[in-house]
Amino acid sequence: MPRIIYIHVPKCGGSSFGAALRLRYLASQATVALDQGDAGLTGTDRILSDYAARRIELHGHVAARKRLISGHVQYDADLHADAARTYRYVTMLRDPVARFVSHYNYLQRKHPDPNRADTLGGFLETADAARIASQYMFYFAGHWQTPTTDTAALTNTAIANLSRFDLVGDLAAPDDFARKLRRLTGTPLIRLRRNVAPLPVTIPPTLRAKIEALCAPDIAIYQSQFP
Repeated sequence: MPRIIYIHVPKCGGSSFGAALRLRYLASQATVALDQGDAGLTGTDRILSDYAARRIELHGHVAARKRLISGHVQYDADLHADAARTYRYVTMLRDPVARFVSHYNYLQRKHPDPNRADTLGGFLETADAARIASQYMFYFAGHWQTPTTDTAALTNTAIANLSRFDLVGDLAAPDDFARKLRRLTGTPLIRLRRNVAPLPVTIPPTLRAKIEALCAPDIAIYQSQFP
């Protein structure tokens, strides 16, 4: 089976497929650990320190020649061009508006925070909303959107980086992704259900336009793969 790096963007259905892959690569696989950030930092600084540590761990797993490496880790173009050039790169995307709402619901369900707005409408007015809304840009171009971000340049970088992937799936078509993943790995995969939300995602019609505006860079990235 080929060596694979499976980049798992949050709330894109990656837990189920990642678990299936890990079962097939049981003898040589690694998952990049979460929560590695500097405990002395807070907010986005801590998140960025966490992802910097994850990148170091990713490099270590590549150096150890693990056959499957999966996790919530950013794409590293330099690694792909050098030490990980023999790896196949795989990821899965999802409609960005649905992904955004699912991500907010997940945070409220699993990581409640009194400082986070307790309604989706209220959350849209916070700085964190722009960060959560631009996860594709963050994972594939290295930065969230901010008031000073050149989102057009970063969107183009993310699209160019995704063009280097061997397989980009769409959560709206899981059977198609499963077939292509089986073909890529050359082995059947067990269908599992992991980390599934207890209820379907509901997008309030009155908030859709505002969410779409926040998610605009990620929508462009998604549509570059699934017009």
